[in-house]
Amino acid sequence: MKGMKASKALNPDGIPSFILKEVRDELCEPLVILFQISFEQCKFSTSWKLSHVTPIFKGKGKRSDPENYRPISLTSPFLKIMVRVIVEKLNSHLKLNNLISDHQHGFRKNRSTVSQLVVIHDYIQSTLDRGIPIDIILIDLLKAFDRISLRKLIHCLEIYGIKGQLKDWLSAYLNDRKIAVKVADTLSTWTNATSSVLQGSVLGPVLFVMYIDICINAVSQTDFGLFADDSKLLGEASASSIVHHHKSKATWMP
Repeated sequence: MKGMKASKALNPDGIPSFILKEVRDELCEPLVILFQISFEQCKFSTSWKLSHVTPIFKGKGKRSDPENYRPISLTSPFLKIMVRVIVEKLNSHLKLNNLISDHQHGFRKNRSTVSQLVVIHDYIQSTLDRGIPIDIILIDLLKAFDRISLRKLIHCLEIYGIKGQLKDWLSAYLNDRKIAVKVADTLSTWTNATSSVLQGSVLGPVLFVMYIDICINAVSQTDFGLFADDSKLLGEASASSIVHHHKSKATWMP
């Protein structure tokens, strides 16, 4: 709670985070008890299952077009604290067992778009230096965060060896959520969230990387580079290869 941003924006709990920072010492013990109950029983308070979705302009295209906005979710600060503990355990498990592909540079510590470009550049340069042409396929999944199937995501947890109480808690966290769009001080009616891992949430990035990693490994048997869902499939091309340039928007999500 010490590292929490002192925002005055109201979250689904109705308590600004700057107030929580002021009373963090007094809240520690009751929150630990509350978190323990939540984990053991896989239950959440009503406000923990709610998210305010704020549309953030992507910086390109017309502002009047809803497609040019990214939906960022604001959840309970109490839930965020607990989820950070869960994320630390997940990341430790994934790293210890080397479960995420080394090709992934998105949402990972000490990695970035720059580190991915350096690796891709080195591969291309070394291959061309040997006089071998390269085929490259660029894949960018349209609205990838919003198209993730929660049922398939929960199945992916088992593939990564996440079972038992942790899997049950994550399943309870992901299902039966409600969202409402918030613009300025106006809030829409609440509706069920049937997909997505909530952009802007603490848990979203690690779950997204796990899901994408399984998808890309299932379809690719060649070298590739990843930054979140932005994929580059690379392979040595034969001299007789015919190169075609094609650009399309991918709407399918496994």
